[in-house]
Amino acid sequence: MRVLVLMMLISISAPAHAEATTRAFLAEYDKATEAGQRLLVSFLGGLLAAYTWSNVTLKTEGKEPLFCPNAQFGREAEDPIRLVRRIASVDSTTLDAPVGAAMLANLKRRFPCRQSKD
Repeated sequence: MRVLVLMMLISISAPAHAEATTRAFLAEYDKATEAGQRLLVSFLGGLLAAYTWSNVTLKTEGKEPLFCPNAQFGREAEDPIRLVRRIASVDSTTLDAPVGAAMLANLKRRFPCRQSKD
């Protein structure tokens, strides 16, 4: 239900806009009310869930996952705003990329999949 409400709010509030850049997303978060911040954190949580389910689908199809979470991933995923802030501080070019693309690129970099030696 929360996802449905979130998607409705996003589609109503910005029907003609593309996904916010990391810079714009963080600026919006910083000026948002507590309720607005929860909504933005929920959006990031939805992105993380989508990327994780994409990995599950890819693995079941015998394909390489996008990234390979380890024990540290769970701790980092608990605070998606901190994760996005870290992305921006490590690579300033991500500030002008869509926040979802920046997050996925960071997940691929931080949690690479190791090739097994057969």
